[in-house]
Amino acid sequence: MLVICPIAGSGKKLQPFTYSKPRTFLKIAGSKIIDHILYKLKKTFPKGTTICFIVGYKRRQTINYLKEHYSDYFHLEFREQKPRGYEIDSPYFSGLGDAILLAKDLVNDDDGFILLSDMLPMGDYSSILLRFHQGGCDGVINVKKVKNPEFYGVPLLDDKCQYIIRIIEKPKEFISGFGVCGAYVLGRNVMPHLMELLEEQSAIELDNGGEHGLTPILDQLIHEGKKFVINEMEEEMLDFGRPEGLLEGNQYLLSEMKNQGSQIEELTQSGNIVDSKIIQPVYLGDNVEITDSVIGPNVSIGDDVHLHKCLISESVIGDGAHLNKIITSRSIIGDYSVLEDLIKEEITIGDSSYIATSDLRSF
Repeated sequence: MLVICPIAGSGKKLQPFTYSKPRTFLKIAGSKIIDHILYKLKKTFPKGTTICFIVGYKRRQTINYLKEHYSDYFHLEFREQKPRGYEIDSPYFSGLGDAILLAKDLVNDDDGFILLSDMLPMGDYSSILLRFHQGGCDGVINVKKVKNPEFYGVPLLDDKCQYIIRIIEKPKEFISGFGVCGAYVLGRNVMPHLMELLEEQSAIELDNGGEHGLTPILDQLIHEGKKFVINEMEEEMLDFGRPEGLLEGNQYLLSEMKNQGSQIEELTQSGNIVDSKIIQPVYLGDNVEITDSVIGPNVSIGDDVHLHKCLISESVIGDGAHLNKIITSRSIIGDYSVLEDLIKEEITIGDSSYIATSDLRSF
């Protein structure tokens, strides 16, 4: 099975964190988002599976990292999606449909699995593959019951709730509580025609801000008579496409972690945690120093972080950050940032930032 994973976008909704890194390089619960994704893929697919990453923004950083860490297990292919233009130095692209089209040369009498990098199942992808191999369909689309279906592609099922008869992108009126959630399986009989339709769509000139999507092409395949079914995800689906989703995903991933107590005990005995309280679940990276602080619950702390006189909960702290006298919750602090003397909820700052409310400079 050919796996296609588009990761070209600049992650505009996650700025300012993505100014210096790809969005999949944001780190939560001790690992980059891309590592969480590849871990799930390793649990699902055998060694030697071909994965084609569609890269664009920060492509060299992405390619080098994936080759270094995953080429021993997967057969990696890379295709570059060129930007349509730039907006305040951030590239913008022509859409998901054009990204997937770049893998056309790899389609060769094999089934296809397409996954989006901003969504991650708490389990793995085995359930959607099982549903496909049960037969009776040309393709399977992952769905989940969601609170705001108007923000998703929404499948409309036939009277027997067996096959999808339409997919409507971000419907203004309520159609169904199901939202399409980032993973698709298409049979080998469908993949070549999918690429043909994507190529036809790509030739259509885009208006300003327009994109060539995947949903309209899937809807066209269904209209032509291809049989698509849904796979309803039982586990939680994490959405990393926005800051609030990142914090929610951090909470779920931390809840899965084991042996946090022993790590905290070791750091306390070594003198890295002094006169502080850690409220589980919390992830602590390497070489973390915490003094006179209360940390947790649901906090991810990167490597080489120093916290002094802080009260922090429901937050993500990047590598190399130095925080002194900070009280905050539901915050995301970028790598190598320095914060001093601040009481504020929902702090959102990018890498290498400095914020202080006084002239005190402790670091």
